[in-house]
Amino acid sequence: MSERETWDVAVVGGGVIGLACAFELARRRRRVVVIERHQPGSHASRIAAGLLSTIGLPLGEDDDLFPLKLDSLRRYPQFIAKVESIGRQSSGFRTDGTLWVARTAEDDQQLDQLNEKRTSLRLLSRRVTAREVASFEPQLAPGAVSGLLIEEDVQVDPRRLLSTLEQGCQAVRAKIATSQEVTGGEYEESAQAWNLSLRATASNERLDDLLAKDVVITAGPWCDEIIDSASESAAPLSPTGVGPVKGQLLRMRGPALIERVIQTTNIALAQRRDGELIIASTKEPEAGWDLTPTDDARESLLQRGTEILPALSGLDLEEHSVGLRPSTDDHLPVIGPAGREGLWIATGHYRHGVLLAGSTAHWLAEAMESGGVPEILKPYGIERLGQSQKSLEAAR
Repeated sequence: MSERETWDVAVVGGGVIGLACAFELARRRRRVVVIERHQPGSHASRIAAGLLSTIGLPLGEDDDLFPLKLDSLRRYPQFIAKVESIGRQSSGFRTDGTLWVARTAEDDQQLDQLNEKRTSLRLLSRRVTAREVASFEPQLAPGAVSGLLIEEDVQVDPRRLLSTLEQGCQAVRAKIATSQEVTGGEYEESAQAWNLSLRATASNERLDDLLAKDVVITAGPWCDEIIDSASESAAPLSPTGVGPVKGQLLRMRGPALIERVIQTTNIALAQRRDGELIIASTKEPEAGWDLTPTDDARESLLQRGTEILPALSGLDLEEHSVGLRPSTDDHLPVIGPAGREGLWIATGHYRHGVLLAGSTAHWLAEAMESGGVPEILKPYGIERLGQSQKSLEAAR
């Protein structure tokens, strides 16, 4: 990059949220650069399962996120159509739905509750018998008690989506600067832009600074590092508290076994058209930044997967994937202004980054264009985290 190159927007972080934001902003004719310390989609986005739905079990877990999830699910076909049309490749988008399977009386009761909750929210789903479960998915193990069919659920292949988004960004002339990281930032009143200091992650060489009128921080669990660096030479910003939650899943490969996403109370399965079958996933909030695949997780996922789909035992284990989901204490994302002129944030999407990419990009772009926060984003503002922190301190 040439010295002091000026951009309309610098997006810091090249995962699915960062690329979706860059794509949307560049499509709206903003001059955008994405700054990624490794390669696009190197972390949680690449590990995600891509199973997209609004409500699951346990009930109540994502109630505060439901409006944004519903908005994103409903705009997903349009989001995918735009990305695939401009990126000129497929993202593995499928609309086959989800089949929840009950194998015990307790599971059956939970599916009743899930169906009732969906009905109360005017969402479509249908209770099905054990015989129907077997007819829909003949490879499932016998012994199902009942099922719940949710035809509006969709799935996407996150790795193909990342590639398509990257191609789409380039097609709308967003620049993707890889192997670079932000080491500092200062808002220059004279230029009405952020001056970002960069270095190459491979060689530790200092790179030329760049100016950006707006900066969008989408660096997942590393967002607070960026905020800290931007605060060193400016009024301090409150940290988000976003941190990593380790997740492990398995990628198998073999002949076609299932058509739909299969969910039980303790496992999720999905198969791509190319034969890749996902077994998802663990949730390990105490693991910190550890990225080590564990034998216990692998054996547990295989056991739970084989219990519902016995033919899994004949598939090849292609990859044991490990990623770090970005999460806040309340498991809600942080989307919107970040407390300083021209500084924005989109992080903390936890298990729903792929689902929420389209809505996050759309509504954040709307906020940046209008200067106001859209009503749908107000529950996810950064200011709530500071209030939560003050409440905790007052309680001590």
